[in-house]
Amino acid sequence: MVNLFSAIKDSNLFRKMEVSELLFVEYTCMKEENKFGIWSNNNYFAFISSGKKIWRSIYHSYEVNEGEIIFVKKGANLTHQFFEDEFCAIFIFIPDDFIKAFLRRNTGLLEGTQKDLSGQDSVLRVHEDELLESYYRSIQSFLSLTEKPNEQLLKLKFEELLLSLFSNKKHQDLTDYFISLCQNQEYHMSRVMEENFAYNLKLEDYAQLCHMSLSAFKKSFRQYYNTTPAAWLKHRKLDLARHQLHRSDPNIGQISFECGFEDTSHFIRVFRNKYNLTPLQYRQKHSKSANSEV
Repeated sequence: MVNLFSAIKDSNLFRKMEVSELLFVEYTCMKEENKFGIWSNNNYFAFISSGKKIWRSIYHSYEVNEGEIIFVKKGANLTHQFFEDEFCAIFIFIPDDFIKAFLRRNTGLLEGTQKDLSGQDSVLRVHEDELLESYYRSIQSFLSLTEKPNEQLLKLKFEELLLSLFSNKKHQDLTDYFISLCQNQEYHMSRVMEENFAYNLKLEDYAQLCHMSLSAFKKSFRQYYNTTPAAWLKHRKLDLARHQLHRSDPNIGQISFECGFEDTSHFIRVFRNKYNLTPLQYRQKHSKSANSEV
């Protein structure tokens, strides 16, 4: 999978500004891009300027169109581009450490009970309002300047935006996620794994998302889950694939891709080793069982 943040940061194809730990980008999607697996070690806002695109999490799809805003948590997604119009967006990448430092300076925002985010998805739709629209326009203007604007001003404007998000209950899901970043390392690791197990990421990528070295990640993972990351990931991917096979629409190759296997032949091999049936045989068997019950 392509690391979207690193690819944009290292590219000369986009207008962008780096401010402190933030990265502001005017992103134009390549025309030849279609269905695509991406991940990012930083969270990001996407303000859609034109066109439309789908971000897909493990369980849901989000079609976004011109004028809409989404927030994508650090981690992986599948995306799909529509070719009718060129897709353009303003991306703002925000690392966890920036949000945590902001909350340490504004401790009053942390008051109240910690919310359970186990049901929250990795992609959040952001309610549009005049403040967000104004902020998007200002960033668009800054990116068009030949000289880089004052960094401190840009940082303060973004922190002002965060404060405004916290003051509006329409953005509760988003601010709950920001607050959750201050929880302990075990909670943080469990959320990363639950939201990203169905992607073809390396263990080093998972460790990076959890802000750990590979050795520390493996040790913490075993202590928390009582198994290895590789065994846990294989089990979760196969279980997801098994449930997908009960649906008639996705083909075997699509299921293999969407469940994070290296390729279709690898998926068929490990599925047969687990269930003593190929994916197609499993689907046919359960399709007959379902029909006989009708």
